[in-house]
Amino acid sequence: MRGKGDSHPRIPSTVSRRLGDTSLIAGPSSSTLDVPARVIDLVTGFPSLTSLHNELRPLAEDAAGATILYVHLPSTQIIEERFGWETLGAYAGLLANYLGRVARDLERERGHCAVLRSFADDYVLLIPQRENDAEIPSRLGEGMLRHLQAMDEELATIHQVYVGISRVTPYAKIHPERQLFRGIQRAQTEATDVGRQKLAVQTRVLDRAIANRSFNMVYQPIVNIHDHSIFAYEALVRCTQPELRNPHVLFSVAEQAGRIWPLSRLLRKMAVDSVTSMPDGSLLFVNLHPLDFNDPELLRPEPFIVEHAANLVLEVTERATITDFEHFRRNMDVLRSSGVRIAVDDLGSGYAALSSVAELNPDFIKFDMTLIRGIDQSPIRRNLLRNMVAFAVEAGTQVIAEGVETRAELDTLRELGCHFVQGFFLAMPLPPFTLEIAPRQPSPEELPAESS
Repeated sequence: MRGKGDSHPRIPSTVSRRLGDTSLIAGPSSSTLDVPARVIDLVTGFPSLTSLHNELRPLAEDAAGATILYVHLPSTQIIEERFGWETLGAYAGLLANYLGRVARDLERERGHCAVLRSFADDYVLLIPQRENDAEIPSRLGEGMLRHLQAMDEELATIHQVYVGISRVTPYAKIHPERQLFRGIQRAQTEATDVGRQKLAVQTRVLDRAIANRSFNMVYQPIVNIHDHSIFAYEALVRCTQPELRNPHVLFSVAEQAGRIWPLSRLLRKMAVDSVTSMPDGSLLFVNLHPLDFNDPELLRPEPFIVEHAANLVLEVTERATITDFEHFRRNMDVLRSSGVRIAVDDLGSGYAALSSVAELNPDFIKFDMTLIRGIDQSPIRRNLLRNMVAFAVEAGTQVIAEGVETRAELDTLRELGCHFVQGFFLAMPLPPFTLEIAPRQPSPEELPAESS
């Protein structure tokens, strides 16, 4: 690793004065805020985690309160173990240089800013409180990454940063110094909450991916079970960001972070844009997330959905129908009015689910791979599926079996009366539209991807 520029920049003295001063002043004092620098707690005699200085007094006593940002850098151990302590020193220097610049800007903007070293790998920033402070952790994390990418791309690929935030408002009964320490602890707890911070990092990646359209669509054929002709394609997403490459992770992050609507809107548009490239007469199955049924843009419906409605099948998981049947029925009728067809996906829980779904009169029902996998070896599941197919046919609905991986499964599904099949045995999901089917046996390495 070779960095660019000064590998050991210093935090400017205008931002954090006497940061390296560890002199001790003897004699009683009411607060560590009364001395230039202090590393010993006056009450317990234990070393303080953070040295507090005179410059923090305005922050502690400001009527508006202070905002505390705790910058946690969990990747320092990996960097040191992989590249050595000198490289870690260069990494710390690059980050200190960036934090110093941020601190100077905040000091000019707000009149005060203190940046302190906490533990071996972390930093604390304290600033006067403002209404828009909740935006700072995200800006700080993204800016730090951009700074590293510009200075050293290799370190940037390993770098992780979690930023916690807390607010402190003066309260007469609590000593201002203790309030600051408690605020630092709260910010530290937030920054080191791995689950929450991992989600925050993934959310930033997702936001960039949506903004940059960092997704590719692949298309898996849905095949007529009798002659192996291609009836339709299911559009599946692949995120180009490594952190979100797994579709389950992608949608889990979007759901937890409240990004389902913007993600789904983009993916629907990207999927439908490919309709004009499909073979004539084919249908395109486009997945909907259950939360999409509250999206006003989908329910207008979207102009590109209306334009290509004759070629579209909107696919919704069976779980959405069970949670709020009437709501789903109304919204499905709205979508149907635009001319699209409806498929209910992931059906695998037997007659109770099938009975509810049949009332909706979908055009297609897709049986989940958990029901299909190894069906040639299970008399109970064969009997169940035979009756479910008969039930669906009587209701005027065609059925699709997902996850077909072997010739034996395919032959069994044909005997049971399924109309269409989909799975790795027939065709892989690919960026171009597959034009011909050549049944194949997938290798063990390929099978896990089917779950996407």
